[in-house]
Amino acid sequence: MTKLFTISVLLGMCAMPAAAQTTSINYVTEIVTTYDGFWQSGVGAINPTKPENSHYLLSFTANGVRYSTGVNDQLLRDRGLEITSAQFQALPVVAIGNPTSNTKVGLGQLYDGVDNGPSNPPPSDALASYLTDGPNGLDIGTGIANLPAGNIDFVVREVQLAALNDGIPDILVTQIASPNANLADTYGFYDANDVLIGNTVDVTYNTGFPAVGNWVADFYEASQNPRTLLLGFTKTDRPIRLWSAELSRFGITKDNYSAIAKFKIRLSGDSDVAFVAYNSRSVKVLPVQLTSFQGSVEGNGAVRLQWHTASEQNSAAFVVETSTDGRTFVPVGRVAAAGTKTTGTSYSYLHRPTAADVVYYRLHQLDRDGASAYSPVTAVAMQNMSSQIQAAPNPFRETLRLQLPTTATAGHVCLLSADGRQVYQHVFTPDELAEAACILRNLPALQPGLYLLQVLTDGRVTQQKLIKE
Repeated sequence: MTKLFTISVLLGMCAMPAAAQTTSINYVTEIVTTYDGFWQSGVGAINPTKPENSHYLLSFTANGVRYSTGVNDQLLRDRGLEITSAQFQALPVVAIGNPTSNTKVGLGQLYDGVDNGPSNPPPSDALASYLTDGPNGLDIGTGIANLPAGNIDFVVREVQLAALNDGIPDILVTQIASPNANLADTYGFYDANDVLIGNTVDVTYNTGFPAVGNWVADFYEASQNPRTLLLGFTKTDRPIRLWSAELSRFGITKDNYSAIAKFKIRLSGDSDVAFVAYNSRSVKVLPVQLTSFQGSVEGNGAVRLQWHTASEQNSAAFVVETSTDGRTFVPVGRVAAAGTKTTGTSYSYLHRPTAADVVYYRLHQLDRDGASAYSPVTAVAMQNMSSQIQAAPNPFRETLRLQLPTTATAGHVCLLSADGRQVYQHVFTPDELAEAACILRNLPALQPGLYLLQVLTDGRVTQQKLIKE
């Protein structure tokens, strides 16, 4: 059964480059979770209590060392457990491909509060949310099973050199049901050109892969809407397995780590995952999964920027940057980010650019740890503001009537002679702005000829040629 994750997700059926070699992994031999306050289970000491609801991974043991996940280290210490402090975060999921007839949503059978039966209403159709829910995204009581086979790419922003060969796991993967023992999932790091860095790691969940505990789950049909719960998948026991690996298991060294640009997973189509997590102290991923970024011109010439994120991890803020040539950008505003969210978030920012035919924008995405990334650039074609500000009559004699933008809050108007001298100026009054209209008087003294009308409203300049009779 399976699971998807992404910082920047590219799900498809394309072939994965051949592995340089296949190498072993570390089986997790014990886990501690928050079920019923505190739940500890492991190989040779399987806890007879079987979780039936959401519970969050507090620690896992690999190679005889118990690593915390950062969810609640103090609880582990209060229970007298010796831990090596670490910080793990589920890889964020943008979207899941079309589920097959065998794809299922796995939930603790009391997740919905209904014992031995379907929930009412049915579970949410937001499949990706089940893969990143809970603190740090580490809810091991929810997941997706039997996702379609395919590749998933995660954009890796940075790998810490100090993390190489430090003995602390860097990748942690869950398996929460009964996969095909003959199929393998493949994991690896790649550069920006999709060339394998080091080697891949193949994982097969066969009889030699030890379980650390069991849980009781309902498996809803993900391909049906609303989700349905069929006989044989209601209140059913399933084993829990996890594995971990250091960067060195992937052939990552001081000579090649800097070339890493993505982490790729090739799903077999039969694995069942609650989450795939990474050690956030060794691997840095993009803090924000941006799904859209666009701008539109409003009636007063301001640009309304809108963007949407599918998920965020420790995001601090978005700095809005603008450019008139698409190359040199300057910051013009800052919007606070959501922090950590596994659901979608929408943002908006209003900017009043100076006169330009096209204005370019990008977002500087800031993480709480000081790291950052840039969004793609969006171009906004400015509307012809002469349609917003109108002067009549033209030619004029003694007076001139101006139609102003209805949303203008401040501004002034001036007339320039043909040689560029300012010969008239008027500052708009609050009443004129409220009425979006202004009559310019005392114009008979102007000499007949060509004049340039300049209107400044809310930082934007509009020009129009006029003739004085």
